[in-house]
Amino acid sequence: MLKRIFLAGAFLTAAAGPAAAQFTRTEDLRVRPPEAWQPHKLYGLSLSLGGGYLNGNVRNYSFNGGLEFDWKPVEKQSLFLQASDNYVKYGDAAVTDKSRGSLLYAYAVRSRLNLFLQTTHSHDKFRLVKYRMTNTAGVCYHNFLPGVFKPVMLSAGLTPEYEKDSAGNVKRDFRLTGRVNFATALTPTVNLGGDVIYTPRAADTGDYRLYSEGFLEFKVWKEAVAFRITATEEYDSRPFTGVRKNDFGLTHALVVKLAK
Repeated sequence: MLKRIFLAGAFLTAAAGPAAAQFTRTEDLRVRPPEAWQPHKLYGLSLSLGGGYLNGNVRNYSFNGGLEFDWKPVEKQSLFLQASDNYVKYGDAAVTDKSRGSLLYAYAVRSRLNLFLQTTHSHDKFRLVKYRMTNTAGVCYHNFLPGVFKPVMLSAGLTPEYEKDSAGNVKRDFRLTGRVNFATALTPTVNLGGDVIYTPRAADTGDYRLYSEGFLEFKVWKEAVAFRITATEEYDSRPFTGVRKNDFGLTHALVVKLAK
């Protein structure tokens, strides 16, 4: 049931309109950290939609959508939802087919210390991941460095994982999760951010995934519209047979942000 809810959220987001480039990150480990979301009192909403079509010597179409929503019902508690979908087809062959949905609950124990619970559900045809569910419980410590980097966050958690490949084989693992996330304003209109996530298997640390991301975001109109360029590197030390260990991505998107 959870799988259907979160993947449906990703597909519905994409259905609202196609996109030429990925908006939310491609990893499926956890939602963007609360410290990196736009400050507001009650809720925030970001959407990314667009698309591309070519028919001539090459026939190509693609669509991509992203949604981020967070809600703060009471002072110390927050809920965060992210969903994304990415589909690209050349001729009759689909070259990208992935979707993801994540839900995170955060509780502020102290001014710089949060406890969090997170569940993520994903599909990635070309990594042969028919369905992957990761659930993480952990703690994060944030905004402890004065000066340039704000927000900055360190987090750690325990992550049981369920995974089914395209052939129907099932794996159940217990992983550890460590993360560093930061952002800074280079100028009044340009922001820089980075994210590194490391998830080794608890019983064998040689089996791990490493995700890194860096982005530049340019304000287009006040705080409501921005243009973002993102570079990502994903590494899996032991992927499914026939799948490469790493993927590099360079994407761009126009982002609309709503908040209250």
